[in-house]
Amino acid sequence: MFDTALFEERLKNFTPEPLVPVEATPPSETHTVQEDATTIDLTKVNYLNFLNNDEIKKACEDVIREYGVGTCGPPVFYGTTDLHLKLEQSLSEFLQMGSNTALTYSYGLVAISSSIAAFCKEEDFIFADERANAAIEQGLITSRSTVVRFGHNDPNDLRKKAAKNGNKSKKYLIVEGISWTTGKVCRLPEFLEVAEEFHMRIFLDESHSLGVLGANGRGVIEHYNLDPNRVDMVIATFEGAVGSVGGFATGPDYTTIERLRLSSKGFLFSASLPSFLVKAVLKGIELIGDKPKRFAKLAQSVHQFLQECGFDVVSDPEAPFKLIRCESVDLEGQVHHYCRDKGVYFIHNESGLVLNLNIKLLEEPERLQRVFDVLKEASNVFL
Repeated sequence: MFDTALFEERLKNFTPEPLVPVEATPPSETHTVQEDATTIDLTKVNYLNFLNNDEIKKACEDVIREYGVGTCGPPVFYGTTDLHLKLEQSLSEFLQMGSNTALTYSYGLVAISSSIAAFCKEEDFIFADERANAAIEQGLITSRSTVVRFGHNDPNDLRKKAAKNGNKSKKYLIVEGISWTTGKVCRLPEFLEVAEEFHMRIFLDESHSLGVLGANGRGVIEHYNLDPNRVDMVIATFEGAVGSVGGFATGPDYTTIERLRLSSKGFLFSASLPSFLVKAVLKGIELIGDKPKRFAKLAQSVHQFLQECGFDVVSDPEAPFKLIRCESVDLEGQVHHYCRDKGVYFIHNESGLVLNLNIKLLEEPERLQRVFDVLKEASNVFL
């Protein structure tokens, strides 16, 4: 027989040991590169410095106290909160796509790949850049559509390829606002002309252009002052300028988003984005302000400086990250190690040397000058 009094006594006296000793508890945030007065991190994607924003952190903390950490379910069951609905409304309005024409995903790469696969089927044709990013590539694989490649950011080559496949019933064009692999800004007006001539639906990935291109940070559509209604769907991750996790899809046609809501597997079968990360995006959109204009000045000045140093700058002046190359991979490695030893950290991969800019460098000119000094020294030594 259950002894209630004994149970209550034992429960009252129960004092378990902590799983981790209090004095050994690690900090809540970890950093690959510990920045200090002489160490500068250009490896992290944090264009508008929202990852370090105390206002966003406090807003997220408040949400955790009210909503908890995870939603514990997919959006269509019990994973949607009022914050998710508010974010979808905010995104569609911010990108001038109408009202309630957005969908949020819990993982950025899936937002892109699953949105593509929800529309493009085996009998369809997809025209894709030869340097398309990994998320788009996964969407192409999942769709099982026939993929026609065109030269990188080359609308003229697209026109040639489209003319050869002009009789196909369903055709899609997928481009990136700023290429993940090269930092080239999409020649969107020319691509739109080809897409409209050959009756293609156009999907635009704004992952690295959102928040940094255009006077208000609305991306490459605003950058060229184009009508958003000419693009069928905008897809992107939140992991660029916005400073959160996850991604979204939006478009001017309400039925486009409803189709994703019913058939996008990455949306249907994934737990929804935690509410505090939703709040981070909402707060980030609220705080963008004039940051895109200021960031544009930083991007242009760094681009010009790198060219003056003699580096081969592959990325465009407007790009939020700078891709530079040297004569050989070995030489790139030497430049990378030299700068790292001097306290300036950036990425060395198969594409070259990648420097992710942070608007904070404008607010701390001595640190920007430190970056310039180290890169100038490296160019004098190795170029």
